Amino acid sequence: MLIDGYDSLRAVVNTTCLFLCFRASLFCCAIWIGLSACDASSPSAAPLSGSFEQRVAANQSDQGTLKQRQAAFLIRIRKADPERRTIERAVFNDRNDLGLILNRGVELDKIPALMRSMLTQMARAFPGQDLTVLAYSPSNPPRKIGTAQFNALTRDMTYTPAPRGS
Repeated sequence: MLIDGYDSLRAVVNTTCLFLCFRASLFCCAIWIGLSACDASSPSAAPLSGSFEQRVAANQSDQGTLKQRQAAFLIRIRKADPERRTIERAVFNDRNDLGLILNRGVELDKIPALMRSMLTQMARAFPGQDLTVLAYSPSNPPRKIGTAQFNALTRDMTYTPAPRGS
């Protein structure tokens, strides 16, 4: 019986060691691949800094086009509702979340459909991005009515009404 217990313990230890060695080798491979991709062994930084500068310039260009797309989207909203019967004010924050201050005449049960419509239009204007639309009442200060979110990966849209009294 003692030998059977020793053999089973040795089997558990061997399996554990094998599993840990496998994980360690995966970790080392990931590090090696990452360093190879960065060319970290190269002492000259000139090509690396050039590509870094190109990435920074491209990112700034993307931000410029993001601001342009946001402005174009806001113009579309204003053109669709010039008399502000539904949306009194629309703004984007720095995370590309759209905030809508709704007109007092908008019925609460119509807000989820409005938010889904906004998310559908935003998904066309900002493809491949997770999106959020926040609805507010026209009070002073504005009170959040609800939040709609779009998951770009799953294409799921959700609407969550704000808790009453917040």
